[in-house]
Amino acid sequence: MKLLSIILLLSLQRAKTATGPFCYHDPTCDPHSWPVQYPSCNGTHQSPIDVLTDQAQCGDHLGTFNFTGYSNPQFLLSIKHTKQTVRVTTNTQMKVGGGGLPMDYLTSQFHLHWGNQTTGRGSEHRLNGHQANMELHIVNRQDGLNLTQVFSQPDGLAVLGFLIEVETNITENAAWKNFTSLIQHLREDGDVLSLNGTFSMMDLISGVNLTKYYRYNGSLTTPECDEVVLWTIFEEPIRLNASLVETFFTDLYVNSSQGIHLLNTFREPQRNTNQVYASQGACRAAPNPTPTPTPTAGSPLRNWAHPLCLLLPLAWLWVGVLEPILY
Repeated sequence: MKLLSIILLLSLQRAKTATGPFCYHDPTCDPHSWPVQYPSCNGTHQSPIDVLTDQAQCGDHLGTFNFTGYSNPQFLLSIKHTKQTVRVTTNTQMKVGGGGLPMDYLTSQFHLHWGNQTTGRGSEHRLNGHQANMELHIVNRQDGLNLTQVFSQPDGLAVLGFLIEVETNITENAAWKNFTSLIQHLREDGDVLSLNGTFSMMDLISGVNLTKYYRYNGSLTTPECDEVVLWTIFEEPIRLNASLVETFFTDLYVNSSQGIHLLNTFREPQRNTNQVYASQGACRAAPNPTPTPTPTAGSPLRNWAHPLCLLLPLAWLWVGVLEPILY
């Protein structure tokens, strides 16, 4: 079982190591260079994106998630500096299902993206044009698929994205305090620590309404940018005290001897022609939509299914039949 877990972890790093190193700080290997070095990074279904909530279609099949093992602190195994982020390896007994996913997905790791002290903005996804301070990604692979199948299916991976907003006058979150206190010990690429079981995955995402989210088909946000990800972006952010995230800006290095900090670890919004769907909770909680546009030939569902989602229950039923085909 331990060997299997190691193989699964290595397989999910395939896209980061197959062709060569990538970075965020050097023009020769930063995100602007990726489409040249990695052709798949220039695809039409790339991530991240700017989620425009008023253009999202209501997804009647996007209901409640089922989390297995997310409350067990022993299932968070180790944290590592990877030169591009900090990554926490998880026990594959952790699973996520429901939420419109085609089947259960095994949780393999989570990592973060952040900016710098000057701009304060570092999330990859944006919500109605707003870039949050940070972003947490929980990476899950489809249960029952081998390595080749995971990276050949448009839903081989399911990533849960949580925006993180930094505030100054809120109580420190105990779980995040325990987590971020470890960052100072991960100065360089390859530094790794075992976790002490003092917090769980659910502790880190507590306070977020897990029924309000947006779904679309996209890609990994790092090379080789494989378009194999079912993305879930939660509407409500994780809110953290500013004192808890300063360590990401001050204690992590690309090269400590040269004083190069690991900063701005995010990719800008990309081109993606796939439709974004709103969960039942996000759709019903949204304000009244804008007036119905005139349908155009060849795209009736895209043009008028969302504006009527709160007014015509029958339209919901029809969309509910068609949408699973898209996944």
